[in-house]
Amino acid sequence: MSTRLGLRARLAIALCAVAVIAVGLATLLANHGVDPRLNEAARARLERSAGHMAEVAAAVYKTEGGWTTRATDTLRHLAALDELGLVIHRADGGQTVVRPLRGPTSGDERVVVDGKIVGLVRISPESGSLLTPEESHLQHSLDRLHLVAAIASVVAALVIALLLAETLSRPLRRIRRTAEEIEHGNLEARVAPGGDAEMRAVGHALNRLAETLDHEEQLRKQSVADLAHELRTPVHGLLSRIEAAQDGVLADEEANLAAMHTEAVRLARLLDDLSRLSEAERPGLLVEKRKVDLAEVAQAAATTFAPRFADSGIDFSTSIASAAVSGDPDRLGQIVDNLLSNALRYSETGGQVRLRVERDGGHAVLEVSDTGIGIAPDDLKHIYKRFWRGERSRSRTTGGTGIGLAIVNELVRAHDGRIEVDSEVGTGTRFRVYLGAVPTYADDRIAEPESRPTSATA
Repeated sequence: MSTRLGLRARLAIALCAVAVIAVGLATLLANHGVDPRLNEAARARLERSAGHMAEVAAAVYKTEGGWTTRATDTLRHLAALDELGLVIHRADGGQTVVRPLRGPTSGDERVVVDGKIVGLVRISPESGSLLTPEESHLQHSLDRLHLVAAIASVVAALVIALLLAETLSRPLRRIRRTAEEIEHGNLEARVAPGGDAEMRAVGHALNRLAETLDHEEQLRKQSVADLAHELRTPVHGLLSRIEAAQDGVLADEEANLAAMHTEAVRLARLLDDLSRLSEAERPGLLVEKRKVDLAEVAQAAATTFAPRFADSGIDFSTSIASAAVSGDPDRLGQIVDNLLSNALRYSETGGQVRLRVERDGGHAVLEVSDTGIGIAPDDLKHIYKRFWRGERSRSRTTGGTGIGLAIVNELVRAHDGRIEVDSEVGTGTRFRVYLGAVPTYADDRIAEPESRPTSATA
């Protein structure tokens, strides 16, 4: 049931329960402490009265010469004045009821005359109650005060609960309304600051979540737009050439087929890059780490790319030293391939590209530098975004999709590494990847560090 009640109702019930329990405990403790003491005081007073009546009875007995009728009348008169019931147990075994006993009675008090016990006296309050009217009134007044305190506490608890609930629920209602707006697609909704520190923290967290969702939505829209843009050019090229071939307006069918093949290759490369990026963004599921020599991975990539650099008239050199890391050799190969492909794409004939691997302290360093067109300072912060390119027309001419560096960044993160870039427009670019190095032991050594410079010039 508590889950169906609102915050205000639950707070009111909780505070009222606390108030009732507190007052109930106070009443119980007060009654437990006051009532016994009142009864003890009344009992002591009754015993003192009994002792006093025994002394009076002894004086009357001595004056009247025994338990005569006149003595009984005198004691009855005195007992009536004190509002007491009185019974005398005579020494001869008889009993004289001077005034009837009602309610609690005292103990038997001895009546001693000239050192001889002539009887026992027992008394009781005439009202039948151990407490006097004043004491009973005090007791009832305390009970009424406890009841009034309980009612006042409950009322105060309700007022405080409503005020507190309103104070607490107001920012919660704002947060709920904002969350509902976000749920219905309004990613620009924000929670106005307010409430205590915890509520403000929750509001800030929701605002940050909304900002993240809004940012992701913008990225999604931009990615869809960029993908459509990338697909549109080769698809339109293919359609136009197919339609031209169908209409018979192209004389050189071989050249037309070659151009169509080029566009199809661009499409295949774009789809392949998208697939790799999708895999790279789920690195925990796809990276199978083991001890691997980064030099071997880099050397394999260098061997593959050397002819391509030679065909493009670019001087390609390597300086590769052994550096053991914990990683996935296939994914590390993707990192090297994409960096070399990027350098090849943006370097002109006569330029230089250098691949270097070395161990620097606790890191294995992979470096790819080129003397290409470089990257503008304002563009450096965007280079790892998917589909982003600083010079779209030039990139499209060179066949770039704007995904390669995004793949590199994700795979480096998957290997718990970091990537740095230095670039200057017109001078060139240098990428440095830092990965955690693995210690090499005598019984499990990877090849000794060596430098393997190569050169490929058209």
